[in-house]
Amino acid sequence: MKLSYDEIVQMLRDRPERTRTYEVESGVIERLPSDTPTCLRPMDEDEVRELADYLRVAPSLLHGPFHVVDHTCSSCARTTTFLDFVKTAVDARLHSRDTLRSVLTDDEAAWVTVRGQDGGRPVVCANCGNTLLGALKCGGGEYSEYSSGTYAYA
Repeated sequence: MKLSYDEIVQMLRDRPERTRTYEVESGVIERLPSDTPTCLRPMDEDEVRELADYLRVAPSLLHGPFHVVDHTCSSCARTTTFLDFVKTAVDARLHSRDTLRSVLTDDEAAWVTVRGQDGGRPVVCANCGNTLLGALKCGGGEYSEYSSGTYAYA
């Protein structure tokens, strides 16, 4: 069952106990509160290509634009990208690579992960494996650390 805009907004006001991903109706992502606060930056072509390579898909098939928290790993100085979030989810077995490929390439579906009262999911640097603590502080922890044309973390 796809959730409506009103249902997602209600969850953002009264956060569920656990962080969880939901399929949403068409147009929900575009209507959510701005997901590009000053701490989010657009990903460049090389970063999108790196994500596409990991997902084993052509970059042109990914539905952007991709925005990600403006953060650098304190251990290896890698700039945080969507890949860090995707690889973390795959490595933790929260989602499969095939599922995430589908989420980021599907014209017909959109998804929102709602951060629960559990504080959200930690993200790990795709390069060195360091936990990226600062990557979860965008917007005071109120909204997205990353988003695309078919996905948002709220």
